[in-house]
Amino acid sequence: MTGQKRLLVALDGSALEGSSVHKLLVAACDGARAAGGDAEHVRAYALAIKPCIACGPDATPGYCIFHDDMDRVYALLERAHAVVVGSPVYFDTVSGPLKLLIDRCNCITPLVTLGDGSQDCVPKWARTRRAAFVTACSTEHRYDLAERSVRGFLKWVGAKWEETLAWQHADNDLGSAPAEMLARARELGRRLIESAPLEAVVPGKLEAR
Repeated sequence: MTGQKRLLVALDGSALEGSSVHKLLVAACDGARAAGGDAEHVRAYALAIKPCIACGPDATPGYCIFHDDMDRVYALLERAHAVVVGSPVYFDTVSGPLKLLIDRCNCITPLVTLGDGSQDCVPKWARTRRAAFVTACSTEHRYDLAERSVRGFLKWVGAKWEETLAWQHADNDLGSAPAEMLARARELGRRLIESAPLEAVVPGKLEAR
């Protein structure tokens, strides 16, 4: 939108304020603002949203058939210049509230009936947004499967994953991400805001999520 600052949207799947994931996303937002952009930090645990019910093709001309806190999320993602998703690793994937949010974004690239009667998944906007994943987990556990889910989600909402910032730690302390990691998160937010949009390409049939 003309005259508006570039916007970074941080989707936070952490249950706790002050957790490492939460602090890393705050730092990314700080970096985006320091670079002259705007940032919106959305905590999934604070949202009142219904689960996706797989309503099928041509369910609604807008976004979802439900109108709840996801309406704000859709508007932010549509306006976003960049997206950062953050979550701890729960059973090899993201947290439940964040997964609810992700599932409800199916309607951003909905299954629609085309003029010739065939059906395809057609995105509502071009894939121009740059994106990243921020996570924290034990040194004894992996995060690549959670990253895979996030990368599929980002593709579905018109964003391209570019990097993952992972704090793997041996302690059980809340918010133990060190200053060096927070500095990297601030730099990530700055870089995402300062980077040019990706070339606007609206794909045809998308690969499996």
